[in-house]
Amino acid sequence: MLRIYNTLAKKVEEIQPATPGIIQMYTCGPTVYRDAHIGNLRTYLMADWVRRSLIHSGMQVTHIKNITDVGHMRQELAEAGGDKMIMAALAEGKTIQEIADVYAGRFFRDEARLNIMEATVFPWASHHIPEMITINEALVANGHAYEKGGNLYFDVPSFDGYGKLSNNIGGDLLEGVRSEADPLKRDPRDFTLWKAAEPGRDVKWDSPWGEGFPGWHIECSAMASKYLGESFDIHTGGVDNVFPHHEDEIAQSEAAFGNQHVNYWIHAQHLLADGAKMAKSAGNVFLIEELIERGFSPLSFRYLCMTVRYRHRMNFTFTSLKAAEKALTNLRHRMWLWSQEQADNGHAARYASEIDEYQRRFWDAVESDLDLPTALSLTWELVRSGLPGRVKMDLLLVFDEIFGLELDKAPAENSVTEDVITTLQIRGGHREQSDFATADSIRGQLASDGYLVEDTAGGTRVRPKTPLELRQEKWASVSSSREIKSYLDQPAELDFTYILNAYGYPSDVKRCIEGMLNHSGDHKVEAIVVDNGSTDGTGELLEGMLTQHPELRVVHCDHVIGDAASKNIGLMQSRGRNIVVMDGSAEITGNILDSINQQLSDPTVGIFGPWGLSTPDMQHFHEEVDSGDADAMQAYCMAFRREEINNVGLMRECFRFYRNLDIDYCFQFKDKGFRVVADASLPLVRHEHRQWTELDDNQRDELSRKNFGRFLKRWGNRPDLLIAADAVGFENQHKFHH
Repeated sequence: MLRIYNTLAKKVEEIQPATPGIIQMYTCGPTVYRDAHIGNLRTYLMADWVRRSLIHSGMQVTHIKNITDVGHMRQELAEAGGDKMIMAALAEGKTIQEIADVYAGRFFRDEARLNIMEATVFPWASHHIPEMITINEALVANGHAYEKGGNLYFDVPSFDGYGKLSNNIGGDLLEGVRSEADPLKRDPRDFTLWKAAEPGRDVKWDSPWGEGFPGWHIECSAMASKYLGESFDIHTGGVDNVFPHHEDEIAQSEAAFGNQHVNYWIHAQHLLADGAKMAKSAGNVFLIEELIERGFSPLSFRYLCMTVRYRHRMNFTFTSLKAAEKALTNLRHRMWLWSQEQADNGHAARYASEIDEYQRRFWDAVESDLDLPTALSLTWELVRSGLPGRVKMDLLLVFDEIFGLELDKAPAENSVTEDVITTLQIRGGHREQSDFATADSIRGQLASDGYLVEDTAGGTRVRPKTPLELRQEKWASVSSSREIKSYLDQPAELDFTYILNAYGYPSDVKRCIEGMLNHSGDHKVEAIVVDNGSTDGTGELLEGMLTQHPELRVVHCDHVIGDAASKNIGLMQSRGRNIVVMDGSAEITGNILDSINQQLSDPTVGIFGPWGLSTPDMQHFHEEVDSGDADAMQAYCMAFRREEINNVGLMRECFRFYRNLDIDYCFQFKDKGFRVVADASLPLVRHEHRQWTELDDNQRDELSRKNFGRFLKRWGNRPDLLIAADAVGFENQHKFHH
C-alpha cells in the first residue's frame, strides 16, 4: 500500500482507508476563468499517480475533482482590466457561464492529452449553492460564524484547531490573507463564508443573509461532503493551497460536522519555469497547447514530471522537455522493436525470479512516497538488461499502469499503409540484388514521408515517426543563458560589440540593425542579436539578414527567456573591446562610436549613453541629464567596456521585463566606483517603444512595480551612490521611473 507524506501529520504514513478496500479522494480542481498552465497540471498529475498506485493495491477509488465557476470569476476582475480573453468574450455578449464552459472544456482536453484518468465526478460549484448555504447555516447555529453587512464570516478564534495543517498561528496567519483588511471582521484572521453582492453584480444567489455568492473555501467543503461524506481519506492539491485554502476548509468542515475532515493531505510542490515561479507578468506561463504548437507530445511533459519527486520543486525548461521527449521516444522505439520479436510462452517461467525482483523493486519505489524518479531509473536498468525483449515489453506494460505513458500505443506496423508496405517490398528487391544506392534512395523517400525504416538481422521494420523525429528545428536554439559559451575570459578581438535583445517587431529590429552597421565607420564591429522567443517572423528576418551582413551573429531562444537573460547571452558572446547595448526602438543615425571610444577611454567612466537619468531619492528617476554625470542611463543605448563585466558581473536575470533593469545594471557599475555619463547630442532617434506601448495600464503598473521592488531591495539603502547630496526618503516608497 502507498506510503506518502501527509501534510497534516508532517510525516510519511501508510494510507489506511476508513472503509477496507475503498478510498474516498478529493482533488481541488481548476478555477475556470483561465487556462490551467503546466504548473497546475503537475499537481493533477501527482493526484493521478496517487490514484493509480491505490488502484494497483486493489483499492476501489472514488475520485472527486471540483470545477470552481463562482465567486472568483467576478465582474470586478473584468472591471479592473482583467483577462483579455474574458473581456473579449463579455464584449461579444457571452455569459460568464458560457466562458466557464469554454475553459472547463479546455481543462478536460488537457487532462486527456496527459492521460490523466477522469475523475469519478466533476462537480461544479455553481450547482451546489444550496449545500454551501446549509453548511453556513450550521456554522451560524453552533457559534462558529457571524453575519455583518450581508457578509458571513468564519470566527477563527472559536475553532481551537486552526493552524494545524499549515502551522500558521497568530499573526503569521495574515500572510495568507489575499485582500486588504476588512473592517467588518471581528478578527483580521476571520475569513468569508458568504459575500454580499455588490451593486450591478449578475452572478449572485439568494441566501438567509441576502443576495451574494459563496466564499472561496466553502465550495470544497460542500462538494466534498456531498460526494464523499463528512469525513474521508485523501485530499490533494498544490502546496500553495495549504494556507489559507485547505486550512480554512478544515476549520469550517470540522466546525460544522464535529469530526475530522480528511485523514491524509497530499500536496505537490511548485513548478518553476526558468528558475522562477510561473506568472503571467513574468512571461513564463506555459500551456499544454503551447507545448503542442512547439511540436512536443503532451506525454513528454508527463514523463518530465516523473523525473522529479512530487514534493520537490521542479524547474521546467525547454531543454529538459527536449530531453524527456527524447527519452520517451527511445522507450517507445524499444517497445516497438520488442513487439516484433517472436513470442515465447516459456519466457515467463524461465525468467520468473528476475521478473519478480524487478516488480518488487518497482512497486517498492512507487509506494515509497511516490518515488517515480527511482521507478524510472529502474525502468532504464530493465531496458539495458539482458532479458528477452518480450519479457521487457511485458514488464514495461505493467509499469505503465502507473506511469500512464501509453506505451501500449507505441507506433506499430499496423499503422503503416499498404502503399508503404509495397514500397518496402520493392526496396527489398533492390537490396537482394545488391542495388544499395536505389534502396537507400527509397529509404530516404520514406523518411521524408514520415516513416522510420530499420534493417535488422530479423528483417526490415517500419513505423511512423514520432513528433520528435518529425520535428526539424528551423535553426539551433537555446533555452537559457546557461547554455551559452562565454568568451569573457578571452582577449577582445574587435573594437565594438553591439547587443540587441530582439523581443519581436521585425521592422523595428531591421531598422535598428541597419542603423548599427551603416554607421560603424572604420571600427571593427560585430552585432549580436538575441531572438528572444519571437513568433512574429523576427527569427526568419534575422536568418535572412545573416547572408547580407557577415558582421551579424544571431542566437535564437526557443521561448521568451527574459530581457536580462537575453542581454547576458550577448555579453557572454561579445568579443569587442567596448559593448553597446541597444533597444529595438532606437535608431542610430550617425557616428556614435567615436564619442563612445573617447568617453570610455576615461577609466572613471563606467557607462556612457545619450539618455541620462537623475534622482534625488531613488523614488523618481527623471530623464533630465543632457550632459555630464548621471545617476543611471536608459538602455535605449548604453555603452561600457567589456573588461569591466568580470568585475561588475552580468545582469540580474530576475529582471525578465526590461523596466528598471538598466538602472539596476548602472548601480552595479556605480557600486564598483564607476561614473555614469550622458551626452544627449549623440546621433540617435527613439521611435515608439512597442514593448511598452502594447501593454495595458495594469500590466505596465504590475511589471514596473515588481522590477522597481527588486531594484529597491538591493540598492534602496545605498544613497551614497547618488549624485544628489541630500538623498533622503529612499527606503519604503513604491513608485517607478518613466
